[in-house]
Amino acid sequence: MCVKEEFVAQPNLPRGKVTLAAVSDVYSEIPAALEKQGVACVTTVPDPRLPSPIASHADMQMFHLHGNRTFVLKGEQALKKQLEGVGFAVAETSMEPTGKYPGDVLCNALQLSDKLLANLGSMDPLIYTYVESLGLRTIHVNQGYTRCAAAVVNDHAIITMDIGIQTAAQFLGMDALLINEHGILLDGYDYGFIGGCCGLVDKDVLAFTGALDSLRCAPQIHAFLEKHHVKPVELTRNQMVDIGGILPLKERAEA
Repeated sequence: MCVKEEFVAQPNLPRGKVTLAAVSDVYSEIPAALEKQGVACVTTVPDPRLPSPIASHADMQMFHLHGNRTFVLKGEQALKKQLEGVGFAVAETSMEPTGKYPGDVLCNALQLSDKLLANLGSMDPLIYTYVESLGLRTIHVNQGYTRCAAAVVNDHAIITMDIGIQTAAQFLGMDALLINEHGILLDGYDYGFIGGCCGLVDKDVLAFTGALDSLRCAPQIHAFLEKHHVKPVELTRNQMVDIGGILPLKERAEA
């Protein structure tokens, strides 16, 4: 039976069962586990212009703007071709990334419904122009890896390890859980970010790359998800790893 799909209208916030997501291909067991759950994958491969440990991260290479409209890094032709192949209208950033922060975070902004959190001085100017044209409410945070540093629970709740993001989210009327966690793997760094190891695969299902109990803050996360009626799903039983997030792109069309 052919499943009818539609684009996720609001980035990061599927309204139903996700059928397509963007995810790094470096840890092959993650896209494989997603495929078993009925989620096809647009896979991102390492971009040599980015810092090596995060060169394949989806949240570093693309920014989903709205519906079938998305940005990729200037010159990112393989990813652009994949996205166009599944129906996206793809624009490239006006700037090319560099291998040093903050020149690597052109796409790494967090959009939630009508709100956008980002280091506004570091995001790509063309993305910012389009965000402004949509009338999104923007707020500046110092953390350039904004998308990676925030786990999206729903349109009014996030989990973050960054106090600046928590403060900004609360200013916008959101519920933001601040955690202190150093148990997320990210080669080349002391630890990874919580947003980089998860993503919504349904309106109320948050998929994680590893075992929640590998994190010392697991009880806090479980309680917060329960508070917001969101179910956690572990794609593997390995230690949690930051892969640059699981970005929902398409979902099952509503009947």
